[in-house]
Amino acid sequence: METCQLPYVIAVRLNPHLRRAVAGLQEWRSFAPGLEASTTTYQALGWSAPRRLVVVREQLGERPEARGRKLIEVPGYTYHVLVTTLAHDPVKTWQFYNGRADSENRIKELKEDFGADGFCLQSFDGTEASLRLICFLFNLLAEFKREITKDESKRLMTLRSQVLVAGAVLGSDGRQKVLRLGLRGRWRERFAALLQRISELALSTVAQFKNYPKNPALRPWNPRRPYVKPALA
Repeated sequence: METCQLPYVIAVRLNPHLRRAVAGLQEWRSFAPGLEASTTTYQALGWSAPRRLVVVREQLGERPEARGRKLIEVPGYTYHVLVTTLAHDPVKTWQFYNGRADSENRIKELKEDFGADGFCLQSFDGTEASLRLICFLFNLLAEFKREITKDESKRLMTLRSQVLVAGAVLGSDGRQKVLRLGLRGRWRERFAALLQRISELALSTVAQFKNYPKNPALRPWNPRRPYVKPALA
């Protein structure tokens, strides 16, 4: 990774030499109840140069279920050590590393919601292109959740039933075609709020909603009677 100049954050195994270096740290910054962070440099045997370490320790009195390595030299704490090329604040580096735990959920979501499980085309290039399109759709939906729904926890299967799919009937109001959505009450208000957010992004496809009345009068809709061909006398 260093040869390719790629930034990295990797967990370090605590060998006896590293344990002594970590136990000797004196400057710690508290950033949450029972959590403290520190940083130092360390050069292990075989390393060509010293590297930056980010150390986080958890106080067992505050966090009895804390995981990590215990040190005989400093009882009452568990330790986590990361080696990194990032120059971020130790807390931000720790939070960035913890984000890896969510990758399994993203893989599961790609498989179950976006059909990225068990497909294979005849050519490698075709399979790669399909996978890239699926990942593009995943990222597009992530931006939709971030900017429009303001809730990034919802998965596609939930958005499909709550936002993307709604019962509707194509009708007319005079000579103008009208799509009558089967939404009432809070569902109608929520859908209108989403359209308003989309229109505020200055997208040409939804610019027409800017001048749409916020509370249009609800007009009763009566379906047309089916045409019955008169019987011959």
